[in-house]
Amino acid sequence: MRKIFIIAKHEFLSTVKTKSFIFVLILPLLILIPMVIAMGFIPQMALETPRNIGFVDEVGMLQANDNFTKFGDSENAKSALLDDEINAFFVIHKNYRETGNVTVYSKAGLFSSPPTRVIETFLRDSLLKGSDIDETLKERIQEPAKENSITLNKKGEVEEQTGAGFFIPYVLAILLMLAIMTSSGYLMQGIVIEKESKTVEILLSSLTADELLTGKIIGFGSAGLLQVLIWCCMLVVAIAVTPLSTLFQGISVSWILILAVVYFILGYLLFAGSMACVAAPASTVRDAQQGATVFTMLAILPMLLLTIIINAPNSIIAKVLTYIPYTASVTTLMRISLVEVPVYELVASLAILTISVIIVIKLSAKIFRTGILMYVQKMSLKEVWRYLKG
Repeated sequence: MRKIFIIAKHEFLSTVKTKSFIFVLILPLLILIPMVIAMGFIPQMALETPRNIGFVDEVGMLQANDNFTKFGDSENAKSALLDDEINAFFVIHKNYRETGNVTVYSKAGLFSSPPTRVIETFLRDSLLKGSDIDETLKERIQEPAKENSITLNKKGEVEEQTGAGFFIPYVLAILLMLAIMTSSGYLMQGIVIEKESKTVEILLSSLTADELLTGKIIGFGSAGLLQVLIWCCMLVVAIAVTPLSTLFQGISVSWILILAVVYFILGYLLFAGSMACVAAPASTVRDAQQGATVFTMLAILPMLLLTIIINAPNSIIAKVLTYIPYTASVTTLMRISLVEVPVYELVASLAILTISVIIVIKLSAKIFRTGILMYVQKMSLKEVWRYLKG
């Protein structure tokens, strides 16, 4: 165990100090943090009333106010728009009462869009102001519904659901996939690089192949788990400093986090064992990467079928992916964010994944012991099968 710990410590420290590890650590944050901030502030910005909107009233039914400026004709309004005196303007045509036709003008831009909602609110208020409708009815027309949504589970009980219910497991699934693939990728590269530099011969003179493989799996796995923890901490901080923090008040996610850690450990061990099977017989990093393409495609398969999983989380495809070891980790966490996954499906998924990990680790140990010292000669499938039987 002491030798395994030394190898694990060395691989962990070597990995976390590399530029590629730091880059991969920061990359998701550069994507997720702006997304979280945007999700928190854009809705508030959308509710704010844009100022300096002009209008041309050919009917004579509107009154100017602090946010809306009246123009005598379209040409004057257009000049004001081009000179940035107003942000947009609209024209109420003479047949508005019969047709409801309104023409909205705005300047082209990457983030610009016509303020149609604000204009509709202004027109509705103006129409109600000049009518004899009861004040209470006016308020109902202006705000037709104050919705209070209630979600029931299969037992008919009220189930609390917020944006966090989808957000947390979905983001964890993405982070899980990235961490598993990067950690197992580091393991594969580390094995091949040591094999190319003949360092592995020196190592095997003082420890067994099983000890070397175990130490590497633990070391690179610890680095991957550190990635997940840092990503989660940074994500929590990003949420806490935005208005989205109110959505997460009172949300208990402890069981989701525990499930994510369990799936990470099992998923990593599965992919690490698979990558070791590919890396041990390979002569170069390129050969190992070509062999690992199959596992990479299996890892991203849930993302390729994302539309199906979101639209039909209880479909046959989604359930099958839950039971396939290489897609179970990501698919299960994504399904949890959408529907209530039965306990028996979670238990079956974890059981299949655990059994697969045990089988793959044993197979990878056999291939690793034989293939790690093979250099020029490539191990054929026939030879792999013979070593596995032995």
